[in-house]
Amino acid sequence: MITIYARVAPNEPLSPTQGIAPNDERALWIDLENPTDAEESFVETALALDVPTHAERGALEESARFYEENGALIMTATLLGRRDDGPFISDAVMFVLIGNKLVTVRTIRPRAFEIGEGRASARVQRAQSGADVLMALLDGVGERLADRIAEATREMNELASQIFSEQGAAGGLRENMRKLGLVGSLLAQALDSLSSVKQLVNFAIASAGACDLDRARLEAMRRDAQEVERAGLALQDRLVFLLDAAVGLVSVNQNEILKALSVATIAFVPPTLIASIFGMNFEHMTWFQESWGPWIGFALMLAAPAALFGLAKWRRW
Repeated sequence: MITIYARVAPNEPLSPTQGIAPNDERALWIDLENPTDAEESFVETALALDVPTHAERGALEESARFYEENGALIMTATLLGRRDDGPFISDAVMFVLIGNKLVTVRTIRPRAFEIGEGRASARVQRAQSGADVLMALLDGVGERLADRIAEATREMNELASQIFSEQGAAGGLRENMRKLGLVGSLLAQALDSLSSVKQLVNFAIASAGACDLDRARLEAMRRDAQEVERAGLALQDRLVFLLDAAVGLVSVNQNEILKALSVATIAFVPPTLIASIFGMNFEHMTWFQESWGPWIGFALMLAAPAALFGLAKWRRW
């Protein structure tokens, strides 16, 4: 799908516009979401550029993600987004600055690209050039990633209080560990996206003069990304601690269960031994055959485990 954002009149906000070509001077942002081959070819022909394929956009080498070609600045970052209404996933999003226009190619829906509400959306609507749109989108991406890490912090604080409470220690550890795993997965994706955005910003700073980018704003973005990344890394260390603590509490619970089973098993050993002795048919054990013999056996079977439990309690086993 191709969405072309243009400023039809000087005082109107940048907005999706129908019936306008990608190479029209009023078009500032051409957004390709899950583009077909025909849509990619249409934009490539109109703007005289070569749009990398999805496999090429997913390359990990920095030289394949950030470069200049035929006067176009091509940058690719791994961002968090959704497909339809599914969970957050990370995927490569490409930004191409060519002349006064920005071209974006993506297969996910990052929140920063949802124009209509929020500070980042307002900045996009005020944009006067493709470079302004890029700056607004990067601002929005940074804000969303900071929100994700802040949300992970809140969830981790809540899970920590549940894990270390008496109720949490008694049960529900399995569910809490599952939730910690989900938080950790989202945190890892956010940190990976932050690292990718930092690389993009560093490359944009180096090319700021040639592409009319605001170097001061880019420097501020880099500092913000570094601060958020430090907070995320600290949170990741805390996540490891909570997972270790939860595993330790599970082991403690298992040990308590095994201890109870061991005591119960040992309690039945003496009665079993006494019953075995009384079951012997030796001629010289005549008192086993007396009328009071079974009552003696029953009394010994009850007294033996009682004495064992008394000894265990006295020794605090």
